[in-house]
Amino acid sequence: MLELFSSATTIVLGLDLSDEEDKLLGTAVSLAKKTGSRLLLVHAVQPFQTYASAGDDRVLPYEAFEQETYHAGVEEAEQRLNAIRDRLPPELVIDIRVCRDFPENALDSVADEVEASLIVCGIRVHQNKESSWYGGMSTALSLMGSSKFPVMILPLNTAIDFTTREHNILVADNLQEEGLYALKAALGLCRSIAYKQLIHLHVKKTSYREINETVDKIRLAMIEGKLPSNPDFETEVYLKQIKNDLKAQMGDRLEMADKDFAQGLHWSPRVRFGQPIEELQHLVRESKPDILVFGKHHFFRPKGLVLGKVPYQAMIEENVASIVVPDSSYLGDNAS
Repeated sequence: MLELFSSATTIVLGLDLSDEEDKLLGTAVSLAKKTGSRLLLVHAVQPFQTYASAGDDRVLPYEAFEQETYHAGVEEAEQRLNAIRDRLPPELVIDIRVCRDFPENALDSVADEVEASLIVCGIRVHQNKESSWYGGMSTALSLMGSSKFPVMILPLNTAIDFTTREHNILVADNLQEEGLYALKAALGLCRSIAYKQLIHLHVKKTSYREINETVDKIRLAMIEGKLPSNPDFETEVYLKQIKNDLKAQMGDRLEMADKDFAQGLHWSPRVRFGQPIEELQHLVRESKPDILVFGKHHFFRPKGLVLGKVPYQAMIEENVASIVVPDSSYLGDNAS
């Protein structure tokens, strides 16, 4: 579950201290305010590389200079984080942390130390007349691929207001274990914030051409007497039957995830046919959710990178935040 209820809950926010992070900061602040969570601002100062090669040995010719630079960089970052904290609402519990590490390692280590419920980080989206593209994804990709914590990815041109608005939440469910973890996280989010509806999406990877071929085979089997005759059988009837069966299965999974909460849930099951990433993108544009919840199977396999499945276009839609949720292969003994 992704439940954010009290100051015992910590949201870790990664900041690179650029001038583009006002909306990212405002989103994290509004989420912390809505849920009463503690907010931890984290900045990573990149490791200072002073190693030089001397034959087969590695030496540190600038060790003294490194220490001076190390402290100067950390002190400056701490001052800037303190200045940010000073202008935020005083009723919030806000701490700061500066780490000498690469950003993805720093965020994950801090989240592990404080047992965070959520890591939040931003990505840059650049737009022109023809299309949009993304930048600064290395930290986000690393966290999406390896972190055992839920990770919220927010385009830096997007602000999500959790304090005064209700939200449409879309969860993608492959009807496997990974999808069940994503569904549980989406339900936990619904319990934590004000929401309008939970859009529960499953995409059956079958093209309409394949469906029509199946219908033709069934009709032929009816003609040959291998199946009971049904003169009303056609593609639309077949599709409706598949959709009803899948929606029933999705309803069972919803009760499995949280039976009590599911009773009063504003739940909208959607079944699509085709390629998951394409259908997801279409539904995002049609239904206008502002929070997307995915399992890691959309991005990575535990032992290999699968970049072709990453739903970048849905993630960089205007005013959309994405949350990537780990499953048992990442949580290990902590899986529930």
